[in-house]
Amino acid sequence: MEDNRPKKSRKRHHCSPDTPAKRRQTDPPQASQSRYPSYIPPNERLRCLGLFLQQRCSKLNPSTIWPIRWLRNIDTHLLVAGYQSRNFLSPGSVVFLYMLCRDLISPEIDSMEELQASLLTCYYITYCYIGIELGYPPKPFLMGGSNTAFWERCVSYTQIMSSKMMKINNNRQFYREVLAELKAMGR
Repeated sequence: MEDNRPKKSRKRHHCSPDTPAKRRQTDPPQASQSRYPSYIPPNERLRCLGLFLQQRCSKLNPSTIWPIRWLRNIDTHLLVAGYQSRNFLSPGSVVFLYMLCRDLISPEIDSMEELQASLLTCYYITYCYIGIELGYPPKPFLMGGSNTAFWERCVSYTQIMSSKMMKINNNRQFYREVLAELKAMGR
């Protein structure tokens, strides 16, 4: 026996963004927005990272310009080589890089080569962790030294920082704390 009754349509009722209740859920109150660190452009974040490295490695007295040049040269090389379609040095990647540098670059570094090797290893890990490609060529991140030393640093740094790398990715409050700390370097 065939059922000739009209079938009820199963319409999904979606919340409209114009619904006041929905708007209240998605728009945080103005008072809570003031708790977040204000926006810092990538260039300012890089300057703050350079200041951090200058203070951290005071035995070397590095210029704040050199570390930024090292990073920008690699970013430009990978852009021109087609490994990325836009600059990697975004606000989020600089915060992530700062977190690695803060915990991994020793104040006892006694040569610019050692500083550059450590910084570029942190940068490579940043690329591999939050970059859009599955893999990046290590060559731009290597200095005249050994490939073995580079890979040993990568493995060691990743083991040391794996929990914080996950935390900054999953915990907004931790990200904001690292961002505020980076911002404070520029004062």
